[in-house]
Amino acid sequence: MSQQVFVEEFETPKHSEEHEALQELSLSLHRANVALILVGAAETSEERKQMVRVASTHLLSGVNTLVSILSLTEKLSLKVKEAIALTRVFYETTLVAAFTCVGGPECARRAELYSVYKTFRNQTQAHQTGGFVLRVSRVARLSRKDPQVVAALDMFGGSSGIRPCFVESRADMLEQVAAFDARAGLFFGGVEGMIHDVSSEIIHGSFHGYALFNSLHNGKREMAENLSAHHEMVFFAVSLSIAALSRVLGLTFDMQVAMRDIEQSCVSSFLPYVPDDTAAQLRALYPE
Repeated sequence: MSQQVFVEEFETPKHSEEHEALQELSLSLHRANVALILVGAAETSEERKQMVRVASTHLLSGVNTLVSILSLTEKLSLKVKEAIALTRVFYETTLVAAFTCVGGPECARRAELYSVYKTFRNQTQAHQTGGFVLRVSRVARLSRKDPQVVAALDMFGGSSGIRPCFVESRADMLEQVAAFDARAGLFFGGVEGMIHDVSSEIIHGSFHGYALFNSLHNGKREMAENLSAHHEMVFFAVSLSIAALSRVLGLTFDMQVAMRDIEQSCVSSFLPYVPDDTAAQLRALYPE
C-alpha cells in the first residue's frame, strides 16, 4: 500500500461560495480576453494591434494563474499558503497589464521587445559555484542580425547586465493607473496593502510565513477558521484586481459595457462582507 504526505482539508459553506464566485470570475476574465482579441482583429493601426496583443497575453497569463489558485483552494487546507503567493503573481500581472494599457503603444512595444531581448541575452548562461562553471546554451538561437533583436538591443542595450522591462516601481505603476482612473487605482491599492507583505513572507520562505497558517491553534475548528480567513484574502485580492483591470481595459479599448459587467460582478461578490452602509453605497454605484 502506497503512502504519501498530505495536508488536512476542510469544507465550509462560506468557502464553497467564495470558490464558486472565483470560478465564475475566471470564466468572465477568459471571455473578456476573447472579446479583446476580437477587438484587436478589427483594429487598423499596428500600434493598437500591438497593445491588444500585449494586454491579451497578460490576460491569458492571469487566467492561467487563477486556474492554479482555484486548484489549490478547492478545499481549505495549508495549500492556501501557496495560493496567496500565486495571488500576488495574479495581482502583479493585472497591475502590469493595466500599466501597459495606460502607457499606450510605447509601453506595449517595450514589453514585446523586452521578451526578445531577454530571450537573446539568455541564450548562453554561465554560472560558477564550488569551483565549477556551468554553461547552458540554447540550441535554437536568435541571430544578432534579426531585426527584432536589433531593435531590442537598441532599446535595452547589449553590453551590460540584463535591464528591466520597465524602470517604474509598483508604486509608480499604481500612481499612473490611478491618474488614468481613480477607482482602478483604489482597487489595486487595496490589493497592494492587503496581500503584498504577507505574500513576501511566504515567497521568501520565512518562519513567519508558515507560522501565519499553522498558528498556535490546536483544534480543527480553529484551524479551519484560520485558513478560511486567509482564503477570504485571496478572494478579495483576486476580485479587486479583476475589477481594476476591467475598468482600464474598458476605457482603453472602448469595451466599457462588457467590462462594467465584470466589474459589477466583482463588487457584488464581496457585498456580503462589508458593513450595511458601505454595501448600500456600493449598490448605488453599481445598480443591478
